[in-house]
Formats: sequence, C-alpha cells, structure tokens
Amino acid sequence: MTSPDHSFRLDLTPTPSAFHRWWRIDNNYGPGFWYATFNGDTPAEIVAGLTDALIRPEPEEPAPTVADVLTGRGWEHTTSETGSQKLTSPDAIVQVELYASPSLGVMGWEIEAAHHHGEHGPEQRLWRAHLDSATPAHLLAAVAEAISNPAPVLRARFKINDSAHLTQGVEFAIGAEVVGAHKQRLAEARRHRPKPHLTTTAMAAPPIPSTTSPARPAR
Repeated sequence: MTSPDHSFRLDLTPTPSAFHRWWRIDNNYGPGFWYATFNGDTPAEIVAGLTDALIRPEPEEPAPTVADVLTGRGWEHTTSETGSQKLTSPDAIVQVELYASPSLGVMGWEIEAAHHHGEHGPEQRLWRAHLDSATPAHLLAAVAEAISNPAPVLRARFKINDSAHLTQGVEFAIGAEVVGAHKQRLAEARRHRPKPHLTTTAMAAPPIPSTTSPARPAR
C-alpha cells in the first residue's frame, strides 16, 4: 500500500514462519529515511498503533519519548555507559531496547516479547519488532502507547492460547462490538484522508453537424 501523496509505503509479505518479518512500513525512501518492521505474530493492535499515527496529522507539540511513555506505566528503565536503554514491562514479558554503539552510533529500537528473558536472551519468543533510529518521535510514542495500553483486546474464542500471562475476561457476544469498532476505525481513517485536488479543463463542444435532408413526417 502507498499513501495518496506517495510519502509512505506499507508492505505485507507473509512467509511460512510467522516469526519472520511480515510487516514493513517506511517513508518510501524520502528525506530522513526511516523504517519499522513487525513479525507475523505481532498483535494487530501494536502494528495499528503505528499505522493509525501515520494517518493522523503530525502533532504540533513535541511527542513524549519512549521511556516517558513506558516508565509512566510502571516499566523498569535502565541505561548503559554507551547510551543504550532497556525498558522491561512489569510482567517481564516485553523488553524494549535502544541499542547504541560507540562506533556505529544509535542503531534503533528492538522490541521482543517472550515467555522468559534470560541471561543469554529471550526464550520462547512470542513476537518481535524493530523501529529504525530515525523513526519520527510521535510514531515511536504511538507504538510505546500501544505496547503498554492496559485496555483489553477482542479475540475470538479459539484464538486465545493457554499462556499463564493472559487474563481472560467475561465472555460476551462480540460480533456487533467487533463490527462497530471496525467501522469506527474506518471512519476515523477516512476523516484524515487528504482530499484530492480537482482540476477541470474547459473543452470546446464538438460542432453540431449540419442536416440538409428534409424532415421526416411525424408518425
């Protein structure tokens, strides 16, 4: 998909493994190039956190940092001597890291969800995302907001795994709620859709051919 002004591009490339990078969003190799990727198992609400922010007009006020958003919701925040940052969710499932190298500089944000984060890295990964270091601040903040949002999400009965980290709410009829939420999202997206510039060109009407044959009698 390409935005109407060709500034942004979204690619979806499914593979046999959902752990591979399925989603890629970038600014179509424009000035200040940036990109973000999400693997196939990333919850839709997190991918939508970025795409929804991409549709809306860029805010005039400075966006909060990733650390500001996450620490405001109780995430643990540590930094290293090189400038790297690590933020860990209260349940220790998700880690958000900003890698910084003395020789290579800032390398972007890595987000990984796993059942356990051990000394040698994540174990039993759930999903993964990467956001380039040049990703605009308001988009980074939107993803951080989506990751840490405590609101429940809608899932079909047989789309829920048996993870001990999930809390399942009271079951209710969600058909109308899902359709209503989808229509509301579409309406919000269309509200921010840029209106096309209409141009009209005056065209001379073709000349009416002259008729020399006599009129036929009415029937």
